[in-house]
Amino acid sequence: MSRSRAGVMELVTILAIAAVYAVTARLGLLLDPVGGFATLVWAPTGIALAATLRLGYRVWPGLFLGAFVANLLTGAPPLVAVSIGIGNTLEAVLGVYALRRLPGFRSSMERLSDVLAFMAIGAALAPLVSATVGVTSLAVARVLPPSELTAAWRAWWVGDFIGALLVGPLILAWTAQPSDRPSRKGALEMLAMASTVVVVAAIVFFSHTPLERSFFLQAYVMLPGLIWAAVRFEQRGATTAVFLASVVAILGTTRGSGPFVRPELHESLFALQTFMGILAVSFLVLATAIAERTRAQEEMRRALAAAAHANQAKSDFLAVMSHELRTPLNAISGYAELLRIGVHGPLSEKQHDTVARIQRNQAHLTSLVDDILGFTGIEAGKLALTPERIVVADALDAVDPFVQPELQRRQIGLERLPVDEGIAVTADAGKLRQILLNFLSNAIKHTDDAGRIEIGATKEGPNVRIFVRDTGAGIPSDQIERVFEPFFQVERGTTRRYPGVGLGLTIARDLARAMRGDVTISSTAGQGTTAAVVLPAA
Repeated sequence: MSRSRAGVMELVTILAIAAVYAVTARLGLLLDPVGGFATLVWAPTGIALAATLRLGYRVWPGLFLGAFVANLLTGAPPLVAVSIGIGNTLEAVLGVYALRRLPGFRSSMERLSDVLAFMAIGAALAPLVSATVGVTSLAVARVLPPSELTAAWRAWWVGDFIGALLVGPLILAWTAQPSDRPSRKGALEMLAMASTVVVVAAIVFFSHTPLERSFFLQAYVMLPGLIWAAVRFEQRGATTAVFLASVVAILGTTRGSGPFVRPELHESLFALQTFMGILAVSFLVLATAIAERTRAQEEMRRALAAAAHANQAKSDFLAVMSHELRTPLNAISGYAELLRIGVHGPLSEKQHDTVARIQRNQAHLTSLVDDILGFTGIEAGKLALTPERIVVADALDAVDPFVQPELQRRQIGLERLPVDEGIAVTADAGKLRQILLNFLSNAIKHTDDAGRIEIGATKEGPNVRIFVRDTGAGIPSDQIERVFEPFFQVERGTTRRYPGVGLGLTIARDLARAMRGDVTISSTAGQGTTAAVVLPAA
């Protein structure tokens, strides 16, 4: 756009604002103003604040021109009209300046903090400037007698305050960029809501039936429609509904009907505007709180979706890497076994020891890979169970061969406590064996050489408790609750004494819960740990 065209557009904007300001000001000044200039119905304040917030300070000439023309046409001397115009312009400019100085203030009014700031500064404090400058100008020019100054100042401030509350948020809400386009159904519902609010307001404010004879002519019968607007359409709905109700209420009250009629029109309007101000504050706050909650829920939903996607990507990566690691590990195991049995010639005692070390480390790494594969499978829901009746004593005997080599190497004693042969559980045999091997592996890992481990089971009501008790290092009390977290290690860093990835107990608990059981841990630092799986008795 060329500079000349931009200048023309700016001039048109300023003149349009001046025209709207002047027309709405003249309409307000027709409604029994105190002293001829202080009206209780003053929409220009809301227009001025919204225009300055949206378009910037460059609109000030339009505000001044509109205020000057409106007051001049009302009968104010030219200098008084100029002074009042300056006061009205400063009201908007200073109010917006103060709002923009607040950290993070947004003119979209989408947060509760923005709404409260607008109410406090734009609607309550900024009109002090206009009311004070305007009434002072009228007093100095002797347009108003001293006896009317207080009433005029009060009416001026109240009119500006209510105008800012009713009109400013309405314009700001409808000129904000919408998050999405309303559907046809939503547009029809908004039309129905607006029609309902107008009809109910008309019934209340255009009725000449004495108030005490009709319960349904009280002003609060409008509340359901306003609640509908705030809950379903948030700021746009609340501001629109309250504004429409206010227009109908003003028209009815000026005709001498409705619940706020008093002997004098300005007294009626004062009572009405006070009520409408309360409605505007209440429903704008309600609508904004609902909008904030809706946005928070949507942000949480997106965050959960992103977290689920990232978690799935992690699981897929771990599964692929684990499968890829199995191939070289199997090769290492096979070649080490060929060396051990002497396929390529006899080995010396030192070479046998080296091959044994290779096999132990290969077995340990394979165990880690199996843990990761098991964890990713459980996370992905790929857990197939075959429940059957399992005699606990047989299950305990079955795990002994798997751990004997490491027990002998570490010179750790494993005592199988006596278990009643009649005790049985309903479980998947393979998954129960995996749980017990995880318990025993942790116990061996955290028990010093020449230590002692016990394994046993007891019947506890409808359940059976199978436990592994060691005399190892134990777990600090403040970390027991975290041992079931994936990849959690009591010891951290590069100098850890105990190997592992921290998935054994996580997998054990998930498997137990899949079999309608659970895993418990009890421990005392420096004295040992007891890990137990509780399963339904068969």
